[in-house]
Amino acid sequence: MNGLRMSDSRENFIELMGRIHQHDGQSRIHGRLFGLLLMEKKGLSLQQMADRLQVSKASVSTNARHLKEKGLIRLTSSPGDRQDYYELVSSPYDQMYDLIRKDMLDMAGQIAEAREQLEGEDSVIIERVERLEEFYRISAEVLGDIANKLRK
Repeated sequence: MNGLRMSDSRENFIELMGRIHQHDGQSRIHGRLFGLLLMEKKGLSLQQMADRLQVSKASVSTNARHLKEKGLIRLTSSPGDRQDYYELVSSPYDQMYDLIRKDMLDMAGQIAEAREQLEGEDSVIIERVERLEEFYRISAEVLGDIANKLRK
């Protein structure tokens, strides 16, 4: 990499991550930042990430904090350097499975609570809601199994 210039293939990948995360309801910068850190072997400072992504340092800071809260990146430092750096955790995919699994379980729980309020409704409607709850519970279970297999 020359200076701040990245290869076209890296830029394309980073942009792809931005679009994927945006599609999933996150900010585009959130995904681009994740993509950038996937491409880096060492930690980057907030300013380095802002420069590489050509966005504000404040935006990078907000999105880095969000990725850190999700357990996908971590804060690091170097001896003698007072600046903080962010890098990808060693296995972000475990965290991603856990986050999605938790969301699925939360949705199943919310649907179960709503189903209880539907007492007395037509049996066809109740069955549809029960199947939806089951969909989320089984999906969470399957994601848990996949995550456990990948951790081995």
